[in-house]
Amino acid sequence: MKEPAVQSEPYILVPHTVTDLDDFVAHPENYLVSMFQEPGRAASIWRDRLNRNPYGSEGFLSLSYHGIELIPGELWDEVSGIWFELIELVEEYLHKGSAQRLFPGQPVPLRLEMKERSTLFTVNQHKHRVDPSDFIPGILAEAQRYFTWVEENIGTGEGQVLQTIDSLRTRFL
Repeated sequence: MKEPAVQSEPYILVPHTVTDLDDFVAHPENYLVSMFQEPGRAASIWRDRLNRNPYGSEGFLSLSYHGIELIPGELWDEVSGIWFELIELVEEYLHKGSAQRLFPGQPVPLRLEMKERSTLFTVNQHKHRVDPSDFIPGILAEAQRYFTWVEENIGTGEGQVLQTIDSLRTRFL
């Protein structure tokens, strides 16, 4: 079976653990819980965090394209917010041929744009050539997998974003 072009692994941050960003980047396994590999533990941390603030998904999104990491390890934030920005990036790209958003809560640009005969996906200054024919459907498939997990494990209403993803998939085809 062929590996998907885009792969993601969302992680939830273990509360009150990060005191050294360099150590966090070097040893993320000490600070993060995989939502897909440890769903019960991740959901428990998320629900506990929701009791104190409106955002439960603080963590890191590992996103790769053909095995190349697209988001540097030092960029962590609210994972749902990262996915919302990526979905809006795709939506704007499909509408205008180029798009720019900001990484949630940080002045870090996310871009998806046509450059000459190729498409570039940029996070901050890290540029990667992508093929929209597998990148766009891959991003949308991973976003759907993420928000389906959230709906099933956290119970928040994710119907609207899942409808948006379906609409974008239909529009892309």
